[in-house]
Amino acid sequence: MELSEWFHGVVSGRRRGPGAALARLGLTIAEWPYTLAVRWRNHSYDAGRSGVHQPAVPVVSVGNLTLGGTGKTPMVLWLARWFRRRGVPVAVISRGYGAQQGSRNDEALELEHKLPDVPHLQNPDRVQAARSAVDELGCQLIILDDAFQHRRLARNLDLVMLDASAPFGYGHVFPRGLLREPVHGLARAHAVVLGRADMVDQAARAAIRREVARHA
Repeated sequence: MELSEWFHGVVSGRRRGPGAALARLGLTIAEWPYTLAVRWRNHSYDAGRSGVHQPAVPVVSVGNLTLGGTGKTPMVLWLARWFRRRGVPVAVISRGYGAQQGSRNDEALELEHKLPDVPHLQNPDRVQAARSAVDELGCQLIILDDAFQHRRLARNLDLVMLDASAPFGYGHVFPRGLLREPVHGLARAHAVVLGRADMVDQAARAAIRREVARHA
């Protein structure tokens, strides 16, 4: 059994037995300091103690609430094409998770293949990348890929993707669950997009909408 399969079985509660219960206890203990750090960071931004850079052009952010794929890349592709068809010079900015020194990660390669006329800047310092996109490339709109938790860069539209099969990360923040931050962080989102909606029935989709409405 692969580690990821075991982990999902444990945090979802599907995996039973003393070993799984003990693992959940350990992950719950580890969840507390991580959640505290995330809450403190968000509070710092909410209170204005952490600086936020405002680019000279509009910014659209596409992000998610949980770990794993939720359809962010297809949404980024759709948005970039929509703006390009209307003659708007757009750039995509991402952090570049998993990229080796001097190379591009899988998401960057996919975007470059499908959007050859849209510059894609990968830089852990996304504020600097935004400056380069505007000052050097002349872009008039920036799309941030996987940036809901990246709050140093102001945005005009915050889109959050949810995976219908596990929209709220099994109710716990990592490592006890799949949430990157507590669900009430959805209050910062301007819109929520449900991915893989065809994998659940209408009742499940309605329940997800109600839960989102509680926090939006």
